[in-house]
Amino acid sequence: MKELRCKNITLSDDKTLVCVPVTGANLTEIKSQAKQIRKMKPDLVEWRADFLKIEDPENDVVELTYALKVLHKSLKSLPILFSFRNTDEGGARRVNFETYKKYLHYIALMADKCNVDLIDVEAYSKRDVKGIDELIDEIHDADAKIIGSCHKVNSTPRKQELVEILTNIEEMGCDVCKLAVLPHNKYDVEELIGASCEANEKLKAPIVTMAMEELGAITRVCTKLTKSCITFAAGVEESAPGQLSFEITKSLLEVNHNSRVAENISLIGFMGTGKTTVSHALSRILGMEEVDTDKTIVEQTGKQIAELYPELGEEKFRNLETEILRDISKRENTIISCGGGIVLRNENVHILKDTSTVVRLDADPEVIFKRVKRRTTRPLLNDDMSLEHVKSMMNEREGRYSTAADITVNVDGGERVMTCYRIIEQLKKSGVVRVD
Repeated sequence: MKELRCKNITLSDDKTLVCVPVTGANLTEIKSQAKQIRKMKPDLVEWRADFLKIEDPENDVVELTYALKVLHKSLKSLPILFSFRNTDEGGARRVNFETYKKYLHYIALMADKCNVDLIDVEAYSKRDVKGIDELIDEIHDADAKIIGSCHKVNSTPRKQELVEILTNIEEMGCDVCKLAVLPHNKYDVEELIGASCEANEKLKAPIVTMAMEELGAITRVCTKLTKSCITFAAGVEESAPGQLSFEITKSLLEVNHNSRVAENISLIGFMGTGKTTVSHALSRILGMEEVDTDKTIVEQTGKQIAELYPELGEEKFRNLETEILRDISKRENTIISCGGGIVLRNENVHILKDTSTVVRLDADPEVIFKRVKRRTTRPLLNDDMSLEHVKSMMNEREGRYSTAADITVNVDGGERVMTCYRIIEQLKKSGVVRVD
């Protein structure tokens, strides 16, 4: 376990602190947000000073430092992370390097009196700028710790490049290495997670990593895996896309780090409800293995479901599905994502209920149709891809899903981490998930 002791907090790869932002544009908004955040009791507060509107540019330092004093007084004992994010790294305002250096210099001088434990430096983008080394030395001389950051707001580089970015930030002398990326697909999220694990093993400094937007939100709450020492949650407002509320972030982190699951979890539901997607996110949060019945069939037969189903016919396909399910259900600590028609057989329902807690993902027909209408991998819909047909099939299966399910969660919204949160809250109530 690695640790970094600051004035008021200790950063560790074994425990993730929750940080919420203050994004007020003026002193009134700053005080209002701080008052509300103080009641939340986060571990750390990030002041995003780039959101502050400077009224008199010739006295920008005076306005900036006075705002810090107001924030400190409003937050009372809560420690502060100071960040000025330039627009090219996802911030609200852009300043030249000399102004940026001036801001951080004066904040560093006030750090001790105003409870500033950490100062963010856009280290990676400025690593070749004349004066960046002196800025890092100035902040350290003021006895403040530095989060060296890099924000890839348009893309996700490959894993090795991500590790190199974090390595370069550490080599610049930063105390914490932070990296945020914008994922475009699930593979980008996996690249970020893989890079985080490797960098944490390689570096001496603690790391902070995240993938942005809804697609990357899982990285904010599976920090037992990524080893990120800080995660960012929305306070009164979010400061970056993909931030979850403070309450939900805190709850899911506790589950991620301290939960025990009593038995397997099976996900059922009509095609297009996102069983595979939710299963993957849920497995990250709960630290469980995951398996997909349809993917297992494909792996064992070497044929896609859309090809295999008409070739075998429904009866033989369902026989194979039951055989696969029976074998999978013997596993432990596993989330089972089931094919949409698995509940059509009583035998399958008995297997699921005997070996797991069954969670049904449910959605309105219009939502389902929107998700599946352009796909050609749904053999039961290929001959009649219409909303009426979707409704008819869902009505036919409604009783089967309802009887099989122990828990039902609506997924019309589509946010995978929020769906996981709703599932976990019900699993906690039933005693299947226990948080120590």
